Amino acid sequence: MDTKARPQLLLHVGAMKTGTTYVQNLVHDHRRMLQDAGWWVPDQRRVVQATRQLMGVGGAAVGSSRRPVGTLADAPLWQELLDEARRRAAAGASRGVVVSMEFLSFAEPHGADLVRHSAEGLDLQVVLTVRDAGPALPSQWQSLTRNGAQLSWPQFARQARTARERPRQPGAKAFRRTQDVPRMLEVWSGVTTPGSLRAITVPRGPGVPRTLLWERFCALLDLDAALTEPAAFDNPQLGYGSCELMRLVNAADVYRAAPRSYRKVVRRLTHDHLLPLRGEQTRPRLDEATAAFAADLNARTLEAVARVATLVGEPSDLPTTVDPAMPLDPGDTALAPPPAEVMRAAVALHAGAVALCDDLGLDLPAELRHPLPDGVTPAVAKVATVVGIAITGDVSHRPPARSG
Repeated sequence: MDTKARPQLLLHVGAMKTGTTYVQNLVHDHRRMLQDAGWWVPDQRRVVQATRQLMGVGGAAVGSSRRPVGTLADAPLWQELLDEARRRAAAGASRGVVVSMEFLSFAEPHGADLVRHSAEGLDLQVVLTVRDAGPALPSQWQSLTRNGAQLSWPQFARQARTARERPRQPGAKAFRRTQDVPRMLEVWSGVTTPGSLRAITVPRGPGVPRTLLWERFCALLDLDAALTEPAAFDNPQLGYGSCELMRLVNAADVYRAAPRSYRKVVRRLTHDHLLPLRGEQTRPRLDEATAAFAADLNARTLEAVARVATLVGEPSDLPTTVDPAMPLDPGDTALAPPPAEVMRAAVALHAGAVALCDDLGLDLPAELRHPLPDGVTPAVAKVATVVGIAITGDVSHRPPARSG
């Protein structure tokens, strides 16, 4: 069969913090229009579950177990997803399937090879959205922090910069999984044919409409973006003080107490009580060394695109020199947020966590309801205790004592 006649598997693999949620919302909101144009859009929850299973296969993703190396038999949800895509295409119900899931950017060569084998009979087209590393790196740190990470922004920036020399550091591993775009391009180029790997740049600059990213994506689907409606976007970033507070709370091991409940509780608390503080808080800034690293990463990304992929967008979206007008922290260590910001966030989170415990019918001891003590360290300890109780549902829960 001619490759061009095969039903397509249009695989949007990430990277994280590159407008993936925005694209996914638009794909979901316009799935009826996509269906009319011949594209099947599976339920996103199903895609997430299948992708998690696939990336959990031994050796499939950065940081996963290497021994034993797993097979597609270990990812039946993924295989079932693509089997349905083939059935729909064979019945004339679609020209292909659109799958968007940023966790696929974690793939190692073995994981990409599993995708290639699972896509037998389909024309595999891989799309990687790419963003200027300058804003992407602090955005990634904030996302990690809201999911249990304990590294400060200065620590994450330093470990990302030194990922090649010290790959075992947690920040280095997180960077390699989520933001090392040259690595991702090399991995996916190993399983795609010439012309079937594309890198779409996230538009940047004053006056550039956000919708331009969607227009670039639509061009790959032969879809007229002008016929679509804007998507709701609900993935804003916290202020620096709020995110630093969550990092300190995470350091009390509230994530490990109950990982599944953590995500649900923290998402609610941060959205309702910390996000409103964003306008009055600072943002994590790049230090001079990290700004230079980000510009170099952009340059290496463009070099990798020129070598193995097709660029959709403008090279200027990935600046390869540091803007002299950009405000930077001096030297090689970013500054911490003002303690007053952290304390203001602690007061808000404490009030929210106490209210949530009341909503859950948990009888908090009176001392945990009292106002926070002065000082970031004792305040955080009290906040972490109440948040931990909301997460575990156990009023006797206390953060473990930490030595030193």
